[in-house]
Amino acid sequence: YKNLKGEITMKNTKRIVATMLTAGAVLSMASMSAMAADKTFQLGHVNTSSDDDQYQYYAVTFANKLEELSGGSIGIDIVTDSVLGGERDMFEGMQMGTVDMALITNFSLGSFDPEWQVFDLPYMFMDREEAYSILDDEEITGPMQENLYNMGVKSLGFGDGGFRHVICNGKPINSADDLSGMKIRLPETAIYVDAFKAMGANPTTLAFSETFTAVQQGTVDGLELPISSIHSTGYADICEYMSLTGHFYSPFQIQIAASIWDTLSEEEQGWMLEAAKAATDAEREFVQDKEQEFIDEMAANGLAVNEVEDKESLAEAASTIYDDYAGEIGQDLLDTVKAKLGR
Repeated sequence: YKNLKGEITMKNTKRIVATMLTAGAVLSMASMSAMAADKTFQLGHVNTSSDDDQYQYYAVTFANKLEELSGGSIGIDIVTDSVLGGERDMFEGMQMGTVDMALITNFSLGSFDPEWQVFDLPYMFMDREEAYSILDDEEITGPMQENLYNMGVKSLGFGDGGFRHVICNGKPINSADDLSGMKIRLPETAIYVDAFKAMGANPTTLAFSETFTAVQQGTVDGLELPISSIHSTGYADICEYMSLTGHFYSPFQIQIAASIWDTLSEEEQGWMLEAAKAATDAEREFVQDKEQEFIDEMAANGLAVNEVEDKESLAEAASTIYDDYAGEIGQDLLDTVKAKLGR
């Protein structure tokens, strides 16, 4: 079953019932107290409702903190498993006012505002500290968030989606040579596709909902995901190898329709921002604490996990796309980020 976290209010009963009927959603009893909320908003994301999923953990933490801060006057219905549509659908829905809130992965933002692609460049960040230092830098992300607001979407905070790694069948990845010709599923994101082409792979874009079957049937050799997502989505059960390539860092945002944000009081907006900050801090710790646990568990169940012996060959091959995207991203922005990272 697809799981609809939250509870039915008079305001959104018809919408939720329709969602349940069309998507097989099941109403969670975890936060029934929000039935008394004066305002209830739906928060959608594309991942599963598993407690171990980093998107779900962020959403639940945000919802609980917001309920606490608002004294129960604002409730959040968490809608998982792409029930509200893919990330582009949800972003456009927030622009139109048909979707309240969503968790949006950075690679989905690049098609709406190319500046955000700076965070999707391969091997831009070597570790989380580097990534956090840029994401939390108002000088860099402040103007970018303002651009999103002008497009109809308010950004509240950044979650840690983790570094992305290759999980596949056939052979492990230890160098760029091992990726040569390998059919790797990627999201429909040009910068991801171009990076994998530069590293020698044969990338294939597929909807995430179609990918599990494609891997099972051998239509693709594998895919790339953060560790937490690999664990929560069951790919360790149908793949032989996970190679810790760390090729992309994958932040995501919690966002709200600007049309809703503008109706909130200053106090309510403050609660939203504080809840997002609390969720960001908690989720960043959660992901870091859980990753090794997830690796150990998947390895114990038969997944072969390897560090990449020649990661430099991957980074060197992938770096050839930087110049190709400098114009779209903005050379000044790219140079500023690289300078702050000491590149």
